[in-house]
Amino acid sequence: MPQGDEPVISAVGTLTVSYVMDWSLLRLTVVLLDRRPRLWRLALASAVGSLPTLWVLLTQNFYAVPWEVLMLWPFSMLLLTLGRLSWRVWIKAYFVFLALTILAGGIALVVLTWIPRLSLPSWLLIGTTVPAVLWAIGHFLPRQRIRQYLGESPYGEVRLILANKSLTVRCLWDSGNRMRDPVLRRPVIILEVNQAIEWLPSSILAWVSSFLAGKPSPVPEEWKGRLGSVRYQSIGGEGMLPVVALDRGQGRFQDKWYSLAPVTLALTNVDISADRSYFSLVSPDCIISINHEGVGA
Repeated sequence: MPQGDEPVISAVGTLTVSYVMDWSLLRLTVVLLDRRPRLWRLALASAVGSLPTLWVLLTQNFYAVPWEVLMLWPFSMLLLTLGRLSWRVWIKAYFVFLALTILAGGIALVVLTWIPRLSLPSWLLIGTTVPAVLWAIGHFLPRQRIRQYLGESPYGEVRLILANKSLTVRCLWDSGNRMRDPVLRRPVIILEVNQAIEWLPSSILAWVSSFLAGKPSPVPEEWKGRLGSVRYQSIGGEGMLPVVALDRGQGRFQDKWYSLAPVTLALTNVDISADRSYFSLVSPDCIISINHEGVGA
């Protein structure tokens, strides 16, 4: 309720605060879960999160939205933000979002109780300070330790560079991946081929597609010495995968980017992750030096 001469918040102001709060909560949730949604997904999910607020404003009834809907509404926001995930990740994301919502409420209470409002109305004070605090938490919190608690620590990203083009994909740092290129003796990164369709040079893509279809075509003349095959073994069986020697690679491991040793890329047409949480398998042994070779933030 407004206090003293404090102006009543407008409908636009209410929706703006709701949108900014939802954006901040979703952003911190995906940061803690080490996800990389597209910006439009965050924007759309935040807009959907403001719909219950809009309904309250239209009906002029604070209790217009049933509590059951309010409890389930974050699922729609997380669906738009994260896309298709396994149910375990869904439950994890849901409870992280709820915990952060409770945290935001506590921050708002502290702001209203302990911080002088000066000439700012309380809604504007909350709408600026709470998102700022949530941003600071996401920026300065030891995210790697939090991700260990959330079961997200084995995940990272790998940046592959070939023919002056780069491709960055989410990966699992798989210490069990001991594959080596039989010719160049390089460590092998395994990647789903559908992630590389627009990145691979057309001649390599045509050769890889024919190989995976069981009808390998001749190696393109300009890529001889860079293309080959490697044998793999898994619980599901064994076989051969097409490989291409990369120009160079980088990997994000425990929130830091490192240079990778010379690596070879193996491509598969099988989904590497059932819940689509990662698309490649990389051995931590590919990292040149985990202590001294950071190449990014």
